[in-house]
Amino acid sequence: MLFFAKLPPMIASKLIAFIIAPQSSLKKAWISALADKFGGLEHEGEFFPFCKTDYYKAEMGENLHRGVVSFEGLIEAENIGLHKNKAIELENILLNETGGRILNIDIGYMDSDKIVLPSTKRGPFKLYAGSGIWLDMILTYAKGDFKPTDWAFADFKENPYKRDLLLIREKYKRALHGKT
Repeated sequence: MLFFAKLPPMIASKLIAFIIAPQSSLKKAWISALADKFGGLEHEGEFFPFCKTDYYKAEMGENLHRGVVSFEGLIEAENIGLHKNKAIELENILLNETGGRILNIDIGYMDSDKIVLPSTKRGPFKLYAGSGIWLDMILTYAKGDFKPTDWAFADFKENPYKRDLLLIREKYKRALHGKT
Protein backbone atom coordinates (compact mmCIF):
# COMPACT_ATOMS: atom_id res chain seq x y z
CA MET A 1 0.00 0.00 0.00
CA LEU A 2 1.36 3.42 -0.97
CA PHE A 3 0.96 6.47 1.21
CA PHE A 4 1.26 9.97 -0.16
CA ALA A 5 1.83 13.04 1.90
CA LYS A 6 -0.91 15.59 1.57
CA LEU A 7 0.46 18.77 0.05
CA PRO A 8 0.04 21.86 2.21
CA PRO A 9 -2.08 24.73 0.90
CA MET A 10 -0.30 27.70 -0.62
CA ILE A 11 0.90 30.11 2.04
CA ALA A 12 -0.55 33.55 1.29
CA SER A 13 1.91 36.21 2.41
CA LYS A 14 2.39 39.96 2.22
CA LEU A 15 5.20 41.16 -0.06
CA ILE A 16 7.33 43.73 1.74
CA ALA A 17 10.66 45.44 1.13
CA PHE A 18 13.17 47.08 3.41
CA ILE A 19 14.74 49.86 1.36
CA ILE A 20 18.14 51.45 2.00
CA ALA A 21 18.72 54.70 0.10
CA PRO A 22 20.50 58.02 0.50
CA GLN A 23 18.22 60.66 1.97
CA SER A 24 18.97 62.84 -1.05
CA SER A 25 17.90 60.12 -3.50
CA LEU A 26 15.02 60.99 -5.81
CA LYS A 27 12.43 59.06 -3.84
CA LYS A 28 9.57 59.59 -6.27
CA ALA A 29 11.56 57.89 -9.04
CA TRP A 30 12.37 54.74 -7.11
CA ILE A 31 8.98 54.52 -5.39
CA SER A 32 7.42 54.57 -8.85
CA ALA A 33 9.92 51.95 -10.08
CA LEU A 34 9.07 49.69 -7.12
CA ALA A 35 5.35 49.97 -7.88
CA ASP A 36 5.96 49.20 -11.57
CA LYS A 37 7.97 46.08 -10.67
CA PHE A 38 5.98 44.69 -7.72
CA GLY A 39 2.52 46.24 -7.93
CA GLY A 40 0.82 49.09 -6.14
CA LEU A 41 2.39 50.39 -2.97
CA GLU A 42 0.07 49.73 -0.05
CA HIS A 43 2.16 51.18 2.78
CA GLU A 44 5.22 53.42 2.84
CA GLY A 45 6.83 53.44 6.26
CA GLU A 46 9.01 55.99 7.96
CA PHE A 47 12.68 55.99 6.94
CA PHE A 48 15.28 55.95 9.72
CA PRO A 49 19.04 56.69 9.64
CA PHE A 50 20.95 53.56 8.66
CA CYS A 51 24.15 53.99 10.63
CA LYS A 52 24.97 50.63 12.22
CA THR A 53 27.36 49.64 9.43
CA ASP A 54 29.40 51.29 6.66
CA TYR A 55 28.80 48.31 4.35
CA TYR A 56 26.97 50.36 1.69
CA LYS A 57 28.88 53.65 2.10
CA ALA A 58 31.44 53.15 -0.71
CA GLU A 59 28.75 52.25 -3.23
CA MET A 60 25.79 54.36 -2.12
CA GLY A 61 27.35 57.26 -0.27
CA GLU A 62 26.60 58.91 3.05
CA ASN A 63 23.40 59.70 4.93
CA LEU A 64 21.66 56.40 4.22
CA HIS A 65 18.19 55.65 5.54
CA ARG A 66 16.15 52.44 5.74
CA GLY A 67 12.41 51.99 5.84
CA VAL A 68 9.83 49.36 5.01
CA VAL A 69 7.17 49.35 2.31
CA SER A 70 4.46 46.84 1.45
CA PHE A 71 2.62 46.07 -1.75
CA GLU A 72 -1.05 45.52 -2.49
CA GLY A 73 -2.44 42.02 -2.54
CA LEU A 74 -0.91 38.76 -1.41
CA ILE A 75 1.76 36.48 -2.83
CA GLU A 76 2.57 32.80 -2.43
CA ALA A 77 5.56 32.52 -0.09
CA GLU A 78 7.11 29.82 -2.26
CA ASN A 79 7.59 32.41 -5.04
CA ILE A 80 9.75 34.78 -2.98
CA GLY A 81 12.83 33.78 -4.99
CA LEU A 82 11.23 35.20 -8.14
CA HIS A 83 10.62 38.49 -6.31
CA LYS A 84 14.24 38.52 -5.08
CA ASN A 85 15.44 38.23 -8.68
CA LYS A 86 13.12 41.08 -9.73
CA ALA A 87 14.55 43.21 -6.90
CA ILE A 88 18.11 42.50 -8.09
CA GLU A 89 17.10 43.48 -11.64
CA LEU A 90 15.62 46.76 -10.40
CA GLU A 91 18.71 47.57 -8.29
CA ASN A 92 20.84 47.04 -11.40
CA ILE A 93 18.67 49.40 -13.44
CA LEU A 94 18.60 52.20 -10.87
CA LEU A 95 22.27 53.19 -10.73
CA ASN A 96 24.00 56.44 -9.78
CA GLU A 97 26.40 58.38 -11.99
CA THR A 98 29.36 56.22 -10.84
CA GLY A 99 27.55 52.94 -11.55
CA GLY A 100 26.67 52.18 -7.92
CA ARG A 101 23.20 51.40 -6.69
CA ILE A 102 20.98 54.24 -5.51
CA LEU A 103 19.03 51.82 -3.36
CA ASN A 104 19.27 48.41 -1.77
CA ILE A 105 16.04 46.42 -1.90
CA ASP A 106 15.68 43.73 0.75
CA ILE A 107 12.51 42.17 -0.58
CA GLY A 108 10.77 39.66 1.64
CA TYR A 109 7.48 38.40 2.93
CA MET A 110 5.41 38.64 6.07
CA ASP A 111 3.07 35.89 7.12
CA SER A 112 1.13 35.41 10.33
CA ASP A 113 4.16 34.78 12.49
CA LYS A 114 7.38 35.88 10.80
CA ILE A 115 9.26 38.04 8.34
CA VAL A 116 11.57 36.27 5.91
CA LEU A 117 14.13 37.86 3.60
CA PRO A 118 15.59 35.90 0.69
CA SER A 119 19.27 36.29 -0.08
CA THR A 120 21.75 35.15 -2.69
CA LYS A 121 24.31 34.79 0.12
CA ARG A 122 24.65 31.65 2.18
CA GLY A 123 24.75 31.92 5.96
CA PRO A 124 24.74 29.71 9.05
CA PHE A 125 21.10 30.44 9.90
CA LYS A 126 19.76 30.65 6.35
CA LEU A 127 17.86 27.79 4.75
CA TYR A 128 18.42 26.90 1.11
CA ALA A 129 15.29 27.37 -1.02
CA GLY A 130 16.75 26.31 -4.37
CA SER A 131 17.82 28.28 -7.45
CA GLY A 132 20.58 30.07 -5.53
CA ILE A 133 18.20 31.57 -2.94
CA TRP A 134 18.67 31.33 0.83
CA LEU A 135 15.92 32.28 3.30
CA ASP A 136 16.62 34.29 6.43
CA MET A 137 13.90 34.59 9.08
CA ILE A 138 14.77 37.94 10.70
CA LEU A 139 11.72 38.72 12.85
CA THR A 140 9.08 36.60 14.52
CA TYR A 141 5.65 37.73 15.65
CA ALA A 142 4.09 36.66 18.93
CA LYS A 143 1.91 38.25 21.58
CA GLY A 144 1.40 41.47 19.62
CA ASP A 145 5.05 42.20 18.91
CA PHE A 146 7.81 41.57 16.37
CA LYS A 147 10.93 40.11 17.94
CA PRO A 148 14.32 39.89 16.20
CA THR A 149 16.11 36.60 15.80
CA ASP A 150 19.49 36.30 17.51
CA TRP A 151 21.26 36.64 14.14
CA ALA A 152 19.31 39.66 12.88
CA PHE A 153 21.23 42.80 11.88
CA ALA A 154 21.54 45.52 14.52
CA ASP A 155 18.82 47.78 13.10
CA PHE A 156 16.35 44.88 13.14
CA LYS A 157 17.28 44.22 16.76
CA GLU A 158 16.43 47.83 17.63
CA ASN A 159 13.45 47.57 15.24
CA PRO A 160 12.47 51.18 14.55
CA TYR A 161 10.20 49.64 11.87
CA LYS A 162 7.91 48.05 14.49
CA ARG A 163 5.05 50.55 14.13
CA ASP A 164 5.03 50.20 10.35
CA LEU A 165 5.28 46.40 10.54
CA LEU A 166 2.29 46.25 12.87
CA LEU A 167 0.29 48.41 10.43
CA ILE A 168 1.34 46.20 7.51
CA ARG A 169 0.38 43.09 9.52
CA GLU A 170 -3.12 44.50 10.06
CA LYS A 171 -3.44 45.08 6.29
CA TYR A 172 -2.18 41.54 5.70
CA LYS A 173 -4.79 40.07 8.07
CA ARG A 174 -7.57 42.06 6.34
CA ALA A 175 -6.36 40.83 2.92
CA LEU A 176 -6.33 37.22 4.19
CA HIS A 177 -9.97 37.56 5.18
CA GLY A 178 -10.96 39.29 1.94
CA LYS A 179 -11.52 42.72 3.52
CA THR A 180 -10.03 45.89 2.11
